[in-house]
Amino acid sequence: MIQPMKPLQATITIERGRIIGIEYTPGTVTIISEQGIHSYPGAFVIPGLVDAHCHLHAMGELLNGLQLYQLSSKNETLDACNRHTELRGDWLYGMGWNQELWEEKVYPTAQDLDALFPNTPVYLRRADGHAAWVNTKAMEYAGITDDTQDPEGGSILRMQGKATGILIDNAMDLIAHLVPDQTNDAKIKNILTAAKHCSTLGLTEVHDMDVHPTLLPLYLELAENGQLPIRIQSYVKAQQHQWIDHGCLPAGGEFVRIAGLKFFADGALGSRGAAMIEPYADADHKGLILMNEEILYEHAKRGIEEGFSIATHAIGDMANHIVINAYERLRREGIADEDVILRIEHTQIITEEDIERIGKHNIKAIPQSVHCISDATMAKVRLGERKSIAYPWKTLVKHGIKPAGSSDFPIESANPLIGIDAYCRRIPFDDTHAWMPEEILSAEEALLSYTTWAHEAAGMEYRRGKIAIKFDADLTILSQDICSCEAKDILNTSVLATYSAGIRRYHHVG
Repeated sequence: MIQPMKPLQATITIERGRIIGIEYTPGTVTIISEQGIHSYPGAFVIPGLVDAHCHLHAMGELLNGLQLYQLSSKNETLDACNRHTELRGDWLYGMGWNQELWEEKVYPTAQDLDALFPNTPVYLRRADGHAAWVNTKAMEYAGITDDTQDPEGGSILRMQGKATGILIDNAMDLIAHLVPDQTNDAKIKNILTAAKHCSTLGLTEVHDMDVHPTLLPLYLELAENGQLPIRIQSYVKAQQHQWIDHGCLPAGGEFVRIAGLKFFADGALGSRGAAMIEPYADADHKGLILMNEEILYEHAKRGIEEGFSIATHAIGDMANHIVINAYERLRREGIADEDVILRIEHTQIITEEDIERIGKHNIKAIPQSVHCISDATMAKVRLGERKSIAYPWKTLVKHGIKPAGSSDFPIESANPLIGIDAYCRRIPFDDTHAWMPEEILSAEEALLSYTTWAHEAAGMEYRRGKIAIKFDADLTILSQDICSCEAKDILNTSVLATYSAGIRRYHHVG
């Protein structure tokens, strides 16, 4: 039975970061804490919103660097690159291009960049992070020629035998390691920029995915100094044993918790890297398997033995099947008891039989509802007709699974209200009608997904995700009740204030 989630009008008293009093007061929200008394007439309070899958430092990189998201043509993207003057050493680095948003939905080439940057190496990550667009100078630096072999789990796109400058999944690593790293000061700036941005959107906590171990000391320093406005659950980069190489271990903390390890079973749908049971409808292949069942089992087993939760990226139905097989074995053999959190990040295309197994083996599903409304036009072309369900939110809930709400920012907007709207209406950005409306969630379910269920995915539901006595005072104040307004009006809601650990981190002025 799903417990209802309703926005409240109440006076909430806070002491030392915890809720000690709740008095229902129709017509207003009042927060009483060591900071004083803050009143919000006509507002509603909900548990602090959580993004259960994001990339926090990458968001800061985006906000402080070359942004290529949402650009509508190749020329517009090239113009943005040409206007950007800040380099990383000798390199131009940017994020966010997506040919599916362009007038001509075809991959660009190295020659497109060469015309502007004949002598500057360029590395531009695709919006989904699973492809890179590079120029000839970058390929020269990396020693990539037309004869270079595809690495396992990746591909160098070619046209008539010539490398085009598009690298998919593991092929990105051929060049990515050559791009100069940022200074610690720049990284700290990125973290704080992103964290403060999250607060303005009503977020009080994020689950930060694929975190490079070198960032962890910076997070911990910021937490110790009281500089973080949001809580961070870190899932450490582990595909190539990075957590082992850097000696990472689980660690608790009020604002930074090293919680889990992050693996990848496949790539992304947009770059046709998602591993599918049947071939793509628009290409004669089945995507890329980046980690097979046996290797995932062994890697996860080692992480569990050190006390980590396990989070694995799986987009395609074959990738989801592989991950569930590995997780099922971990459960069956007693390596992962019921206290060990096993997560599938995305659960995007999946058979109903595998959804049943997710429920049976207590696996957490972490979808991104905004991916559905952003991807719809592309996804319909990639998927065609097949048995597996795409973006199966209601089906998950019907099988007793509690999906944790997330955005995968900066790939998509970090605004949780966009994610809640997507759950409730499922209308693609370029359409006026819902796509597969049978998978729509109620507003109450959507709100649970971004609060209680998100905390369950990190094992923190015993102290967060409810407005209750002794619970952490992580609160989001909204201008209206998003569970009683019409679904089409959810996006008209304003975030009036955000509290974490009882401290007001953001409030709307004006």
